[in-house]
Amino acid sequence: MNRKMYKMTTKDLNKCQRELRYGTAEMERVEANKSKLGRKYGLRKRDAARRLLKGSPEYVRGLWQGRIDAARGLNYSEERLESAYNMGYHTGYINYASNIHGGLVIPTEYLEA
Repeated sequence: MNRKMYKMTTKDLNKCQRELRYGTAEMERVEANKSKLGRKYGLRKRDAARRLLKGSPEYVRGLWQGRIDAARGLNYSEERLESAYNMGYHTGYINYASNIHGGLVIPTEYLEA
């Protein structure tokens, strides 16, 4: 079965911009409260960094590509060097089954042969 590549939509790009704003604000809050957080600083910074990665268009592209590959029965493959894309691809591919049970709908244009 051949692979179909995911094309970003304007809705995806708008979501990325929103997540990027939230991630930046969260990172600034963590840095501003570094002394107050104490031992929790590392965990909060990790969560903020992850949110910043989720704001990347490459993360969303990888997330949907992983879901599409899993739906089409293709093998798992990380072909890019970008950490945001690979993290999204991994999340999309691994969580595909639970996402489908949760009501996720993949556009039919990606499922057709």
